[in-house]
Amino acid sequence: MKRNCCEIDDDIHRQEETSTKGLIPGTNQSGHSCCDVKKVVVSGDNSICKECGNKGIPVDEITLKSLVKEPALEAIGNPDGFYFCETPTCKVVYFNNEQQVYLHKEDLKVRVGIKETENPIPVCYCFGWTQERIFEHIKQSGYSTAAQEIGAKIKAGECTCDIKNPSGRCCLGNVYKVVKRGMELYGKTKK
Repeated sequence: MKRNCCEIDDDIHRQEETSTKGLIPGTNQSGHSCCDVKKVVVSGDNSICKECGNKGIPVDEITLKSLVKEPALEAIGNPDGFYFCETPTCKVVYFNNEQQVYLHKEDLKVRVGIKETENPIPVCYCFGWTQERIFEHIKQSGYSTAAQEIGAKIKAGECTCDIKNPSGRCCLGNVYKVVKRGMELYGKTKK
């Protein structure tokens, strides 16, 4: 059974409908067909990051092989069973508790946006959107077209989330969060 990585969880759908409605002209996040990945059931202690204690999300072999630097990649015996730790303050990016392998930001070829506190903070790896770029657009125009532009490219089949994004998933959920934060800080309705 496959799921589309652009299927944003219910919280993101509610967030878009209530918080960004009308703020991103022409955006429609449903129906994207990018980055089909296998549905993996996350269960047991193997999905819990031992560094922070939070649940990780499964990551595919192609993501690891694309983003992990060679010395660390060579140390991985079997690429199955790895998880991505989404906790912003946790130093671990990928982990496999069975193999006792824990990879950190310095083991990756790219910056891990969710774990970065200094610019540039990547938001969309496929099309080069950063938090700063989104914020700047909002400052200049009062809204952001980031999600609209990314969505159009996704529909055109141009995304490669599974090999460019450290989470191995579509970025649109994170894009909406950054746009919402930018609108709160710099949008035309800001008082």
